[in-house]
Amino acid sequence: MVPVPRAPLVSARAVDLGLVGVVLLFSVWNSVQNPYLGPAGPWGNPVLAVVSALPLLVRRRAPELVLGAALLAKVLQVSPFATPFAFYAEGAYRGPHSRLVVWVSAGVGLVVLAPWDAAAWSSLRTVTLWFAVNFVFSCLVPLLLGLYVGQRRAVVAGLVERAERAEREQRLVAEAAREQERRRIAGEMHDVVSHQVSLIVVHANALSAVTHDPEVTGETAEIIRTAGRRALTELREMLGLLRNGPDAGAGEPRAAEGSDTAQDGSGDGAHDPAGRGSGPGAAVDRIAELADGSRTAGLPVTVSVEGTPQRLAEPVERAAHRVVQEALTNVHKHAPGATTRIRLVFGPRAVRVGVVNGPPERPAAPADDGEPLLPSGGHGLIGLTERVRLAGGTIESGPTGDGGFRVDAALPVSVPGTAATGA
Repeated sequence: MVPVPRAPLVSARAVDLGLVGVVLLFSVWNSVQNPYLGPAGPWGNPVLAVVSALPLLVRRRAPELVLGAALLAKVLQVSPFATPFAFYAEGAYRGPHSRLVVWVSAGVGLVVLAPWDAAAWSSLRTVTLWFAVNFVFSCLVPLLLGLYVGQRRAVVAGLVERAERAEREQRLVAEAAREQERRRIAGEMHDVVSHQVSLIVVHANALSAVTHDPEVTGETAEIIRTAGRRALTELREMLGLLRNGPDAGAGEPRAAEGSDTAQDGSGDGAHDPAGRGSGPGAAVDRIAELADGSRTAGLPVTVSVEGTPQRLAEPVERAAHRVVQEALTNVHKHAPGATTRIRLVFGPRAVRVGVVNGPPERPAAPADDGEPLLPSGGHGLIGLTERVRLAGGTIESGPTGDGGFRVDAALPVSVPGTAATGA
């Protein structure tokens, strides 16, 4: 909650007007009681007393000007009442910015207010009384009080500014976190839905061409049903993870969350949020499942494994799965029927995941409304690059010389700072 600063009970202008009124009243009263005390006559001295109080109206903006006018009125014996307030204004409004000017003004006050009569210096009592009344109480005490008030005001203003800056920074951090979370959720939704729905669309499009064969129609319908149930299961797992946090389901069996998948044998362990049941060959098995799903959709896919499969950290395994998933989805969209090769190379410290497809065997079939059968938002590879980077790897993608496309990712076996089995 943003703190609302409390408005002052009395405005600064009202305080200045009240102060000028009090000083003016005492100055005029003193001039009336002593009509010949001052450079003018009995009628001119009250006017000078009124004039000596008016500079206090600008004491916040020009404290030196006010101090000069007050010292002049003190020396000319017009009015002594403006001098303490002038020294207070010098300490309160000039002190936080320049201490040197404040102490110079104190020295000027000491010189100006000193008795210029040689006889006064002959009496210790007179000098002491002058020092106590004219300098300590009229100059030094108001000046020190003003310094304290001005410094306290500056400290409070600094604390308020720091609090406001911290609040602004916290707001910016929260907005950045929300933006990052929105991008992460969008990436998860894209990863979970795009591949399975693309397979469903491809099979549904092919279903219209095999309606005369009940057996093939049934098999295609079963594939569509399996892909749809798998997409729903993955989406439910992802929404449960976003709703409850990564550790919410640590003690629950996965079958309760994905019973549909358990029934038809199409479970995809790569979407297990906690990485349970992940063995040395789990990544190979899950990528082989992706290849099987694309192969049933009419895409000639081959999988080759080099090196000894090993256990991967959960973020790495998920990233490898997503690399293959996104690459196969793009082949279905942009190069239907193209020969595709998936290559996994396991090393002692890194695993390379490569997907290369040839040129399309046939043009992409349009939908009934003329739009592309599998529309593309153009964000898949961007999100995939970010996911691989977060897993500590690198990725390269681009067209090949024969009209195809390649995606090649290099991932560490374990993410730095985490255990090899995942958190």
